[in-house]
Amino acid sequence: MYKYSLVAGLFLVACGGGGDDGGGGADAAVDGAASSVMVVDPCPGTPDATVTTDDATFSYSPGATTIGQGQVVKFVTSATHDVKPNTSANTDTGLNVGFNQTKCLRFTATGTFSFRCSFHGFTGTITVN
Repeated sequence: MYKYSLVAGLFLVACGGGGDDGGGGADAAVDGAASSVMVVDPCPGTPDATVTTDDATFSYSPGATTIGQGQVVKFVTSATHDVKPNTSANTDTGLNVGFNQTKCLRFTATGTFSFRCSFHGFTGTITVN
């Protein structure tokens, strides 16, 4: 029994399993860097900006938004549009809102964050000063 426990324990350590890693999990960036876009739950009563999807024009409204560092943007999507990181631009993987969702995101770093509708391809940007 002791021999089996030792082998199982070594296997778990080698594979990275066997315990709580402190909460990183699926929310951690792939390269281990901290995300600069964080989910705020619940959404504040008055977010600093709101971006919605427009089903009639296949666009985000507004298409470009400017906020200050640390501020919160409320995203409201429809059943046919979502928000995904724009893979053709340097953006944060935390910029992710599913179809028919309302989600508030806090931007903790300055820069321009590009996003797109994964189904239709239209884009938008958040510029953080």
